[in-house]
Amino acid sequence: MFKTRLITSFVGIPLLLAILYQGGWYWKGFFVLLAIMGLFEFNRMIINRGHKVLQLPGYFLLLILLLGADYPQYTLPGIYLFLVMTLLYFVLGYPRFLPLDLAWTLLGSSYIGFLLSYAIQIADLSQPFLIILLAFLLTWASDVGGYLFGSVWGKHKMSPLLSPGKSWEGAAGSLLLSLLVSLAFFKLLDLGQLGISPVVLLGVAASILAQCGDLFISGIKRYSAVKDTGKIIPGHGGVLDRFDAFLLVVPVVYYFFVYWG
Repeated sequence: MFKTRLITSFVGIPLLLAILYQGGWYWKGFFVLLAIMGLFEFNRMIINRGHKVLQLPGYFLLLILLLGADYPQYTLPGIYLFLVMTLLYFVLGYPRFLPLDLAWTLLGSSYIGFLLSYAIQIADLSQPFLIILLAFLLTWASDVGGYLFGSVWGKHKMSPLLSPGKSWEGAAGSLLLSLLVSLAFFKLLDLGQLGISPVVLLGVAASILAQCGDLFISGIKRYSAVKDTGKIIPGHGGVLDRFDAFLLVVPVVYYFFVYWG
């Protein structure tokens, strides 16, 4: 399993960065595809638990939120149309569709669509490739730090009901490595004029949010009684298995460069 994960990372990461380096519709197309696949996995987990989701309204809301920054004139009318569609599904499909089904539809679409919209908005900032690269580096640092520290020193379980493998020692490793990556990134790019405090804050915040995103999807998986969200990424599972932490990291990186960068 570890060998498969390693091979996938060696192939997948350069391919991912090459796509994002192209920018434009390559950039936007990648995150749109990522969001659609992520929602597909989310919906499948909820269906596996015995619930229903409103597929068409859900994907519609996902795209409205995802592309809202680029097409703001359609955002509010789109949300209104989504509400009309869900009400029609509920009224015409009752009792096949219940309020809980509407809630799961809203959660999956808004969580994935809203958070990944920041990845698309980064494309409009100055030096977007470096910014999105930092978001990925902080996410990967949190993951690697947690794995290494947890494997070697992990004794005290952090959230045994959600993720039995997570430990407080691993959480400390996640925070430490994310912090070091944040400091190294700004040092290597000679961006020290920002001061050390914001850079430290970014590393700490990214690590905490990455771990929260990981635990949230772990909770959904445990609730749905599945081991992985999918199987599309060899050795890693599904899209949400691999990008669950990134979803919460990318907004904080975006706001950091908007207000401090």
